[in-house]
Amino acid sequence: MNRPYVICHMQASIDGRISGKFFFTPAAEAVYEKDNEIRKSYQTDAVMNGAVTCGEIYSDGFLQPGDLPDASGCPLGIPDDDPIEGGSSVCSWEDFIAEPCFGRYIVCVDPKGTLRWNKNTVSHRGNPKAHVIEILTEDVDSRYPAYLKARGISFIFAGEAELDLALALSKLQSSFGIQRILLTGGGQMNWTFLKAGCIDEINLIILPMIDGNTSSAGLFDRPPGGGGCSKQDAAAFAFSQFRLAEINRLPEDSLWLKYIPFNTSL
Repeated sequence: MNRPYVICHMQASIDGRISGKFFFTPAAEAVYEKDNEIRKSYQTDAVMNGAVTCGEIYSDGFLQPGDLPDASGCPLGIPDDDPIEGGSSVCSWEDFIAEPCFGRYIVCVDPKGTLRWNKNTVSHRGNPKAHVIEILTEDVDSRYPAYLKARGISFIFAGEAELDLALALSKLQSSFGIQRILLTGGGQMNWTFLKAGCIDEINLIILPMIDGNTSSAGLFDRPPGGGGCSKQDAAAFAFSQFRLAEINRLPEDSLWLKYIPFNTSL
């Protein structure tokens, strides 16, 4: 396998919501400490999230007008060998690995370059500092890689206009030595991994409550326009079939369920 092993670990209400005020109830808070122990037991090298989740948890929010510096010529400072017509240079999209890296990583899938940063490390849930890696596409504002580089933040390119997930995972393994990834949302990010066949485990903690907010993010959210599923095309969803490998009871009547892909041996 030329990519890291991916464990999708999520907390959700009984109705599958992964955000909402129910996370601040006494029952949810009672599970929090146990959840942290479970995450540590996976012994992963990196935590990976989509841009929305990273903007809410790890970064300093999202870019505002004026955050990116003015630039002329090639903002990246990496001219290609072949000048474009008129004598100016085009920019080549080269990955950047900052030093030092700590062997622990927060990986943010940020195809358009939307996240705002003031430092290149984060510490969350009492864990040691982790080095930030941004995954970008070539559709990003050409000033954004320079913005990251100035802050000592590593970044890799994976795809032109759309994310090439296989390429991103391969680069994380080859360039950073990442062997195990903890994927913790959001819902559309989880769906992207699922559809690509890049989830090796789903570990789900079900909290004993129902949110009922149909506008909240779900565990796996198909992007808008993803279409429905009928009897005729149900076979196309075979990639989403999993089998139950383990079940454990947690405090406050919560459950910890472990699923593996259907074609994986128990």
